[in-house]
Amino acid sequence: MRKPRAGWLAGIACIGIALAAASCSKCSGEQAGTGGSGEPAPLGQDGTKQGGKDISLEVTGLTIGNAGAAAAPKTTSFVVGDPITARGRVRNAAELESHIQWSLQPVKPQTGDAVPSTHEGLDAVFQAVSRVGTAGSRTPNPPLEYELVALLPLEGGKTLQVRLPPTTFLRQDEEDIVRQEYIDFGTSFRPSRAQISIPGRTTFNTGNYSVIAEKDSGGLASLLDQMQERVNALLNDDVQEKPVGTRGLAPSTVVVSSGASILTVGVLGDTDPQGDDVCGGVQVGGRCAGPILAGRNGIAETRANNRQTQLKLGDLVSSAFRNPQRNRAAGSVVLNSFHTQGRALDIDPRLVSVPGKTSQQLMCIIEAAGDAIVGTSNSFTEHGAARFLPCDSPEADHVHVER
Repeated sequence: MRKPRAGWLAGIACIGIALAAASCSKCSGEQAGTGGSGEPAPLGQDGTKQGGKDISLEVTGLTIGNAGAAAAPKTTSFVVGDPITARGRVRNAAELESHIQWSLQPVKPQTGDAVPSTHEGLDAVFQAVSRVGTAGSRTPNPPLEYELVALLPLEGGKTLQVRLPPTTFLRQDEEDIVRQEYIDFGTSFRPSRAQISIPGRTTFNTGNYSVIAEKDSGGLASLLDQMQERVNALLNDDVQEKPVGTRGLAPSTVVVSSGASILTVGVLGDTDPQGDDVCGGVQVGGRCAGPILAGRNGIAETRANNRQTQLKLGDLVSSAFRNPQRNRAAGSVVLNSFHTQGRALDIDPRLVSVPGKTSQQLMCIIEAAGDAIVGTSNSFTEHGAARFLPCDSPEADHVHVER
C-alpha cells in the first residue's frame, strides 16, 4: 500500500476546526499555512480511500476580481459584477478534477442565486446577485453572502464535499455593502474601495455606516473650510470710513458703513456704536444693522466689526454624505445627488444665535457665501430635500452647497 502524503494526513487531523487558510495551526507538527510539503494548505478538504488510494477533494483558492489584476484586493468581500473564482484539485486522482461540481449558495433572502448557479470543472467563476431593495432606509443594508460548495461524486455512490461558510469567506464587509448600494440604485458614481473612508470629521457622515464615499478625496473638508472663511468674512465686512479719534465731524457723518448688500436682505451691519456715536439705520434684536454716525460730539469713536463674530460651520452641518438608501429615505428624488458623492453640505443657521442677525439673514449670508464659492446654480436654500425657497423665507431649514 502506498504511503499517504504528509499533507493529506495533516488535513485529516484538522477536520472539525473552522475552515480557513491557516486553520491547521500546528497539525502533526506542520507549519501553519502549509500542506506539509511546502505548498499552501487548502481552504477546505474532504477525503476517502478508494481503490487502494487516499483520494482528497481540496478547495485551493478563492479570489475576487480579475485574475492578474495589479491591485487585486486581499479580501473575499465582493460586489455584484466582481468575478468570484474558486479553484480546486483532487489528490491522487487528477483524472477526476473535471468532475468537480461547484455551487455558490445564497445565504438569507437579500442574496440572489449566483450566475451561473452551478459549474463543473477544475475551476469555477461566479458573479453575485443582489435582492436588496431601493425603497430607502435609515439603517444599514444586510451583507450579501454565499456558501461555496464543492462536490466530487465517486464510484459506489460516495461523494466528497467541501463547504466554505460565508462568515469566514464570501460575506460583504462594510465598504462593499456601501458600494453595493450604488450598484443596486444604478447611480452614475460607483465608488471604488479607495474612495470609501472613515471621515476626518464626524459631521460629514450623515449616512447609515461608519464610512463615507467621496468622489474627490477630502472634498467635503475643503468645501467646508472655504465656506467658513467666506461666511465669516461676510459677517465682519463693515468698513471703517473715518479713523477712530477723528474730530470735527458733522453729527451725521458715517464713521462705519455696513458691508456689501446680501441677496434679498440688503446691507447688514456688524458693528455696535461706541462712545457718542449712534446707529443710523435699522436695528435687529437691539443691535445696529446699519451705518454708525459720529453723533453730537463730532468724534469718530467706533471701531468697525467690534462684534467679532466667528461661526464654526462644522457645528451647523445638518447633512453631508448620505448613502443612496439614506438619501432616498431623506426624501431626495435626485438619483445622482451630490450628497451620495460626498460633494454637498446642508448648513442650518437656525442652530446658532448671532447678535444682530435673524435666522433668515444668516441663511442669506450663507447662500451668498456659497454663490461666491461654487456659483449661484450650486448654492440654494431649501426646505427638506426637494423644496426650493428664497433665502429669507421663514420656512427655509438649510442652505445646500454642492461642488
